[in-house]
Amino acid sequence: MKNKLFSLVGILAIILVFGMFVIGCTSAPKPPSPFVRGQASSTTIQLRAGLVFDQAFREVSFILLQNKFLTETLQPDAGFIRTNWRVWTTARGEINNRYRVRVSITFNPARTQVTLNVEGQWQDSGGNWIPGNDTAVSEDLRNELMMSIGN
Repeated sequence: MKNKLFSLVGILAIILVFGMFVIGCTSAPKPPSPFVRGQASSTTIQLRAGLVFDQAFREVSFILLQNKFLTETLQPDAGFIRTNWRVWTTARGEINNRYRVRVSITFNPARTQVTLNVEGQWQDSGGNWIPGNDTAVSEDLRNELMMSIGN
């Protein structure tokens, strides 16, 4: 009887440890689904014929602001815009400080095209920022820029 009790306690202990391990592994925070590890995404967009640089620059700035990106660097003479990091907000309005995205826009010297760079970073459990890109933000901004200033 004593051996059966010890066996039962041993089995319960193993189940408990295994359960805690499984719960611990599955509850580790994961980056949002649009995050892809690696380099920032880069897309080049040809400007619409006849569109003057000043108007294109204003349109780009407005699109970034509409998408809740605040400007960190604005250099019209250099044809460059970079936003602050924007933290991830879920569909339910919850803020996730472990994931952030920023955007940079560079006009070519001839002012005939822009390059859109979207940089995403995920903070792992050790506190290290993992570089990558955000496919959803990249696609949304590319589509909006194409409709507004694209050829």
